[in-house]
Amino acid sequence: MLKISKLTDYGVLVLSHLAAQGGTQQSVDDLAGATGLAATTIRKVMKALADSGLVITRRGVKGGYRIARPPSQISLRDVVEAFDGPIALTECSTETSACDITDTCNLSDSWGGINQLILQMMSRISLEEVRNPNVVDKLYRQMVQQSPMIQLVNL
Repeated sequence: MLKISKLTDYGVLVLSHLAAQGGTQQSVDDLAGATGLAATTIRKVMKALADSGLVITRRGVKGGYRIARPPSQISLRDVVEAFDGPIALTECSTETSACDITDTCNLSDSWGGINQLILQMMSRISLEEVRNPNVVDKLYRQMVQQSPMIQLVNL
């Protein structure tokens, strides 16, 4: 099954909350209270977000976290890769493929192309758009109208 990890999902949730707070700094306790996540989980999430540059951290008694960029400048791909690393549907979709049959498989180029399409879509969807269900629905409808293949899949 293809799905994002729980920590990635939590990362989107925390970033959404930070976006709603603007530039206001939030402590681990603030974030835990607002999201319903345990403080230990928040710490894991914030480490990944800080390491990837998506949040700015300030240590100390008056420390906390704030979003590093406007939500319109943070892509869904940025968040997924902060937690799960580079996105690859199959082994042959990676730049360092270790698949034993890549040389003889006639599908490796196709999987690479499909992977690129997914990367492009995830790069085009911003955190701001994820936070607005109406925008996500509109993006989906536009994508379906542009691709007859997607229309066939959704029948």
